[in-house]
Amino acid sequence: MNRIKKLLKDLVKALLVGMAAALAAAVLLFVSGLLFGKGGIGSGLETAKNGVFLIAALLLFLLSGMLIVKGKKPDREEKGLRKHFEVIGFKTAAGMAAVAFVVVGAAADFLQRYL
Repeated sequence: MNRIKKLLKDLVKALLVGMAAALAAAVLLFVSGLLFGKGGIGSGLETAKNGVFLIAALLLFLLSGMLIVKGKKPDREEKGLRKHFEVIGFKTAAGMAAVAFVVVGAAADFLQRYL
């Protein structure tokens, strides 16, 4: 039971870190879309949505490459990662970050469609 609590805590923490990174990227892309686009909120939302989905696709591509590689190499960053996550590894944390980027991109798409 204690391990499940630690796992859930790590998953939520990874999702929140990914969400913070995705929101920061979305805000930067939104502002760049406002400044360099044709103007208007629609241009900013489209730039943010497209950029966040592109970052999510790159994260998922990186994650798939990590999962395809045969054999488990010892992680050099394992000690540093254990300071932040007790149970999950780097691949799970990267997957949760990719999920967060997809969620933020979907929210930007929803806002663009209905605003």
